[in-house]
Amino acid sequence: MIVTDSNGCINSDDVDIKLIPDIIVPSGFSPNGDGINDTWIIQNLDQFTNTKVSVYNRWGSRLFFTDNTNENWDGGGNDKMTPVGTYYYIIEFDGYDGKQDNLTGPITIIR
Repeated sequence: MIVTDSNGCINSDDVDIKLIPDIIVPSGFSPNGDGINDTWIIQNLDQFTNTKVSVYNRWGSRLFFTDNTNENWDGGGNDKMTPVGTYYYIIEFDGYDGKQDNLTGPITIIR
């Protein structure tokens, strides 16, 4: 941007704008093999670094973990399909300010 004041002095400056996408976390999915919503796909997670996704049951046992932004949860856990119900996720990532951040919430499996 270039500006001129009332005395004719000219000055300029640059502004960097970083677009920070929202991480979109679906509230549920249906891993029933019909080809529709069979996996839990978290959108825009690949825009962040040091990502980790964990899913837990209500007793605190971890059913799913990945640090690969291209790996989606298929509803399996402990070598078997997870029953219909609500589970809880923690998504950890480095924000653009360099600080560790996280998202938490419920995820529902529907069949």
